[in-house]
Amino acid sequence: MAGGLLNDRIAFQRLEPGRTPGGNAVLGWADLELAPGRRLELWGDMTESPGSGAMVSGRVETARRAVIQLRAGAVGREIRASDRILARGAVWKIRGTPSQSPDRPDVLVISCEEWINAPGQGE
Repeated sequence: MAGGLLNDRIAFQRLEPGRTPGGNAVLGWADLELAPGRRLELWGDMTESPGSGAMVSGRVETARRAVIQLRAGAVGREIRASDRILARGAVWKIRGTPSQSPDRPDVLVISCEEWINAPGQGE
């Protein structure tokens, strides 16, 4: 965190079980909450880098990669590798377990990749 920049608003979602109006069990993305009705959003430093290209359905898609640095704290330690991130108008999947920065014990580092055609993106 060069100079302590925390200028990106980062929101987190977790896959939660639910039910359709017909009573069928489904999984959907729900915002992580600090308290009921209070969405978990943290200020962080997000650094993007160009991703790699891959063939998807006969065309090349390039996914952006990013590293997010947050202040380490009790709330930040609740983030799991299976959660997803909403930041900069995109959905990001976490790549690996969030970890403590080797340089600063007060910083949590999360590697992520933009989720192309994310399921449930409109929710």
